Amino acid sequence: MKKYATKIAASVALVLGLMTIISGTRVLTGQSVPAYTVLPWLVYYNVFMGVVSFIVGLLIWKEHGFAYRLSSLVASAHILVLTLLLIIFNTVVAPNSIKAMIFRSVIWSIIFIVVQRIGFKKAEN
Repeated sequence: MKKYATKIAASVALVLGLMTIISGTRVLTGQSVPAYTVLPWLVYYNVFMGVVSFIVGLLIWKEHGFAYRLSSLVASAHILVLTLLLIIFNTVVAPNSIKAMIFRSVIWSIIFIVVQRIGFKKAEN
């Protein structure tokens, strides 16, 4: 069961990271122009975290101990940004951006819990 949970968590992280990189890069290059207000810093954040997410997915796949800390960092960063969007930027951020950040926050929280329960924390190098 541990092996399946590891591979599922890794696969979700890899796919979510890749999707975020692709969609964010399309917005940054002008290939995609959303019909709502775009916060440039948020798009840059999303692309950067997409790359980090992809790397964390690889580390989870390889059952590397550092995946615990990085998955915690990704989940925490997404929750922090979501909080900022809801409190500070709530009048300018698009509802689509809020929904996407809620999705990322929930998924990464689940990934972190899975990695924690698998026992990667004990395997840190």
